[in-house]
Amino acid sequence: MIKVLFATALLLLLGSCTDPITVGSDLLGDDRAEVGKVTDLPFTARVIRDDSTLTVQGAVATSPVGYSFGQFEDMTFGRTRHSLYLTSRPPSSPSNLTLVPQFVSQPDVEVDSIVLILPIDTLKPFYGPGREFPIRVLELAEPASGMANYYSNAVLPTRGGNLARQASFSATAAPTLVRDTAVTTSPQLLAHARIRLSDELVNRFNGLTTEAFTTDSIFRLNFPGLLVEPNGDSDGLVYLLSSAQANGSIYRGINVYYQDTSGTQASYRIDLRQIIPNYSYDYGGSLVESLLTRDTAQDLVAIAGEGSLVTEFTLTGLDSLAGRVINQAELTIPVAQVAGVSYEEYPLPTRVELFYRTGTGTLSPITDRLALARSPASAETVNLLIGGPLEEENGIRFYSPAFTVHLQRMVDGEVPPRIYLRVTPILSNEVRAARALLNGPQAPTRPASIRVTFTNID
Repeated sequence: MIKVLFATALLLLLGSCTDPITVGSDLLGDDRAEVGKVTDLPFTARVIRDDSTLTVQGAVATSPVGYSFGQFEDMTFGRTRHSLYLTSRPPSSPSNLTLVPQFVSQPDVEVDSIVLILPIDTLKPFYGPGREFPIRVLELAEPASGMANYYSNAVLPTRGGNLARQASFSATAAPTLVRDTAVTTSPQLLAHARIRLSDELVNRFNGLTTEAFTTDSIFRLNFPGLLVEPNGDSDGLVYLLSSAQANGSIYRGINVYYQDTSGTQASYRIDLRQIIPNYSYDYGGSLVESLLTRDTAQDLVAIAGEGSLVTEFTLTGLDSLAGRVINQAELTIPVAQVAGVSYEEYPLPTRVELFYRTGTGTLSPITDRLALARSPASAETVNLLIGGPLEEENGIRFYSPAFTVHLQRMVDGEVPPRIYLRVTPILSNEVRAARALLNGPQAPTRPASIRVTFTNID
């Protein structure tokens, strides 16, 4: 099997606390080490809530993968609800002076409309069948800190009523006309979500004075930003581009439309200083809630991405591997077949990853990925060695992530005997909100298992 060969190369590349033998050395038959394997290393499992994810450090996003928005609910995983806080950044001159628009500096120029435009990630535009997204838009009560860290469960204060002029927005991955007025000489097409904001906000902008544009920070005191949240089920999520991905899109943000003093249609674009997601989950009354209440979930486990669910595995038979060099360790965990559960509308994760808790309690990628990330290996080689993509064999779908070097550290007592299975939060083009029910180690058919090959050096 190709991953076994790669695992040997991985051990030679990375090493371990117990020195592996040299492959291919000239040894007499009696001198050769014994190679063995275990196909049923014992372990227990339980489903737990995932940790929240660091999403913004000050004004800088921690990842370029973008954000998801929407709400959906079923009896298997409960309710998923993803909202976005958008903080404002007015345009500035090369000398960093805030630009004052004509609808403020000229008394006879007024705002026509205000439209929020959010580019859609066409590489992974949707999760679920929904394309219509009920919305509510609220104003932030105060500017968000430019120094704080924000996590995926962040909650910021808001004020006032709904600023959305429309009850929902429609989304498509196809490029559509961006401008609702003839601002440019040629059509500008972009896959995007657009939300027209209320006349109340239009009137507020028409009432602004030049003092509101003295500096960037003073502007944010007058208009800190917006919360865009679901106002009902959308039967899925839409993925929106991050700041890094949307650099080429000159329309992202809050577009204020007006006619300038010459009567020409113009716009004043307020960019987004920060996009701070809030990903929340309510498992009440669902199948997953029953799994979360168990000390162990031996027959059935679950995972769901973006701060939702992980499965913890505790290895209970490590003593049998003492004094041995681990050549290959692989967790195989089949997708569970549960009556009434289908993955047609909400597909399975395309990749899973293994993590462990560090001494500070933080979930971190296992040693294999961390070490390979520091090696000359290409990203494709790293992913091949780590394993974890969705596979299918004889009609059975499963995942088989490897943790060879990390198991050696477990055997040597360097790390706890626990690993955590998560929908990958690492790779950019994966739909991170995906979820799955999986067979536990005591499932009646096709149970999860850990296979280990080793060299006995005693």
